[in-house]
Amino acid sequence: MSCIEKLLQTYSNVHIQDDKRTHVEEVIQSLINDGRKKLHIVADFDYTLSTYEVNGNPAPTTFAVVESNEHVLLPDGTLLRDQANQLRSKYILIEHDVHLPVEEKIPHMIDWWRKAQSLILSSNLNKSMIRQLVHESTLQLRTGVREFITELLQSRTPILILSAGLGDVIKIFLEKEIPEFERNHASAHIVSNFIRYDSDGKPVSFSEKVIHSFNKNEHEIHDSPYYQSILNRPNVIVLGDTLGDVGMIGGMKNLKHILKIGYLNRSTPTKLEVYKNIFDLVICDDHSFDIPNFILKMI
Repeated sequence: MSCIEKLLQTYSNVHIQDDKRTHVEEVIQSLINDGRKKLHIVADFDYTLSTYEVNGNPAPTTFAVVESNEHVLLPDGTLLRDQANQLRSKYILIEHDVHLPVEEKIPHMIDWWRKAQSLILSSNLNKSMIRQLVHESTLQLRTGVREFITELLQSRTPILILSAGLGDVIKIFLEKEIPEFERNHASAHIVSNFIRYDSDGKPVSFSEKVIHSFNKNEHEIHDSPYYQSILNRPNVIVLGDTLGDVGMIGGMKNLKHILKIGYLNRSTPTKLEVYKNIFDLVICDDHSFDIPNFILKMI
């Protein structure tokens, strides 16, 4: 039985476009043949590593962890979340419109992210408060992500978490949830929107380049030790939940075998067809990381 046949037989929610099946089989087999020493992982965070629902309710994004809290206030005493919700209502439909070209979405995304960041910088948030909000939040990893990342760290397989979310929240949360991540950052790297603080822990600015849903790519890490660690690792598994996530490897050179895995949360037949065109494997309405773990264990 081939890898693809075993995968499809084991998991009914995995979808592959028919004319990609042979190609995907060859890619997975090549990843297996080349082994871990040639592999690195690039993953989105919000709704990819984190789950998209908690007890039937929408799960928070990393921005929402701080935006939605009732203790986060703007200078006029109003709740930050009210203005954040207004921004979300305006821009979310643009972000997820599968029929709108990416180049038309980008100016709207930059506008959304800049405005969201400005709200945070003008609020009463501070560094210790953000840590407390992360620990109190309902943010959750997908079942199996802890094992996935722990296995990567222990085998020294590099993982890049490239997120348009809030980097501070991601780092604090992963250190809280994954003991190995707190102990061992050597083979892990987070590229995201990080806050810069003053000496009192007050947010004063964000990292210069806005990372939004459609400009995530690995050129952000060219000057980092992480980039050096993957120069001799031409094989990559890309994990994301939005169409823009396939661009996360856009800045990489000399890639050999690429496996693109897409999580389609709250799937519809129309969205599934679009995702199958973009990703090699599409996983529908799944709260677990069983399938990436299944593939990683074969390598």
